[in-house]
Amino acid sequence: MKNIGIEKMLATLSMIVLLLVSSAGLSYAEGDEKIGIHEKIGILVIAHGSPSDDWCVPVRGAVDEVDLPYPVELGFLEFVPNETINDAVERLDDANVTKIIALPLFISSHSSHIEEIEYVLGLRDEPPMISERVIIDGMEIDRSIIKKGEDYVIRRVPLGAEGGEEEPLVPVTTDAEIVLTDAMDDHWLVAGIVADRTADLCANSGRETLVLVAHGTREEDNFAGWVKSTSSLVDQARLKLKYWRDPAVRLGGTEIAFIHHNETLHPEFTLRPIVENATDPVVVPLMVSEGYFTRRKIPSLLENLSYAYDGRALTPHPNVADWIEISASEEFTDLTLQIYDERGELLNISLDDLGSAHGHICPCVAAAFKASQRAFLKWERVRGRAPARGDLEIISAHPSDGHIETFEYILNSSNDVTVELPEGTDLMNLTVENYNYRFIEKSSGDMVVVSVKEGLFPVGFFEMRKRCKRGVATPDERLAFKLAKEELKDKILYLPADEVFEVEYIECGSTTTLTAEIIPAIAVAVPSASIDFGRVGAGMTSESQVITVVNTGASSARVSAMMLDDSKGFYNESLRLNGLNIGSFSSVVPSDTSDFRYEYEILANLVVPDWAGGTYNGTILFVAESDS
Repeated sequence: MKNIGIEKMLATLSMIVLLLVSSAGLSYAEGDEKIGIHEKIGILVIAHGSPSDDWCVPVRGAVDEVDLPYPVELGFLEFVPNETINDAVERLDDANVTKIIALPLFISSHSSHIEEIEYVLGLRDEPPMISERVIIDGMEIDRSIIKKGEDYVIRRVPLGAEGGEEEPLVPVTTDAEIVLTDAMDDHWLVAGIVADRTADLCANSGRETLVLVAHGTREEDNFAGWVKSTSSLVDQARLKLKYWRDPAVRLGGTEIAFIHHNETLHPEFTLRPIVENATDPVVVPLMVSEGYFTRRKIPSLLENLSYAYDGRALTPHPNVADWIEISASEEFTDLTLQIYDERGELLNISLDDLGSAHGHICPCVAAAFKASQRAFLKWERVRGRAPARGDLEIISAHPSDGHIETFEYILNSSNDVTVELPEGTDLMNLTVENYNYRFIEKSSGDMVVVSVKEGLFPVGFFEMRKRCKRGVATPDERLAFKLAKEELKDKILYLPADEVFEVEYIECGSTTTLTAEIIPAIAVAVPSASIDFGRVGAGMTSESQVITVVNTGASSARVSAMMLDDSKGFYNESLRLNGLNIGSFSSVVPSDTSDFRYEYEILANLVVPDWAGGTYNGTILFVAESDS
């Protein structure tokens, strides 16, 4: 018998199951996305690129660290074949994305390269027709964008050479919508990297001068943007070091400098005289990755001067991946919530609606909105519907106008919003315990409790708030607190919700969750997949084979068998199970209630008729039913 396929039996089952299971928690992106139901997001990180792989490796590493629930691809503007922006978009197309969020990993949105990127992404009709002298791996090169026929190319000609190289500048081909965000500019995550690099170089004498050095531009229209963002970064870094670092690092002063700028118009930003005249200068490069400028150019400009410097760029640093994540999140995060109004119509309330009602979107409005959104999503997941105005009350532990006005707008009621302060707190003396909110359904008593996690607030945040509220804070403290609030607002709105909030659904009254696994009365399995009787002579009897039947039920089972297919009736005549032919076979398989597993062996052999010859295949079905 070459192939007896053993199939699972028919059974007569009777059982009662009581099984109550609590619902699962929210997933990473649930409720965080503002994408349409048929929209699929892709993330495109764009870097400049370099002929040196040493420059590219840390950039690739930063992108590899990005943790988003969408495909993430890296594309270089130039110098890196097979890793171009076009290649990256093709990979996102292969992933069937319908919307691409493009993030330029550039120091400044005022770089002329941003316009080149806009052209490649199809966001402008023509690239900027620029011609500039640049330094690539220590070599001066005339770089220009020229038109050749209907196409554009980047032409690079070494200074004094007759010929150079050209690289096509080709718009991507995709049906996906493309959104281009700002560059890194003066983002607080970038300021955090600058602060870390500075702290590593400071002896904390209180005299050191931080000199932040950026590439800059000779294009006067764009230079002001470079100055503004670099100045903001250096001041943010100073305040982070002074107030939000433990131990604190105090600087004697800060300066910004540029490698490329019009020194005639802006001599105050020239690097060497700044370092030469600074007290205990600490020089930090504001560059995406380490390369020629960090290793050779800056040291050559400062030759024979005394200064602290290690040449470390923004990468590698975990804040770079965090910047990619939070900048992308600003584009896909859903900033609306849903609640039924008094007429039973489902309303969509946006963060902008709440900001308009309060006057601006402050951290309190952001926290109240996001907590409500998380609560309503939890409600919908557990109850299958959003809550309703008139049947919902909110008890807030935070007494600010931003919280109260936000909750009142959402509920369209002041009577359904109550403030209950934790012991020892008031409007002046807040703690993380004040960021606790209870959303209670009046008709059922069920509630969702939402709390902001303690780690979201920097050490000293509430004490500095108190000083600012009392009017005794210094100008630096007021500025540091303002920056900390903007950072807190970003985190509340754009970090994954499970990093910001604890969410708990509580049913009314005392509840007990019951779980039971009921073993069915009849449950039989046959582990053997096939039986091969080998070669048997006509008119002879084969050796016996063992078929194991396993009873996993709670009762004894009577097992019988039938042939499903049988070539020429061979097995119906010749097969014996425990010495009986198919039609006569029936056997009781006992149960074992200690572990609900009892193995029973059936001996199978062939009594081959004289007329048989050749190869025979068949399938046997075992049937189990109650023995009672």
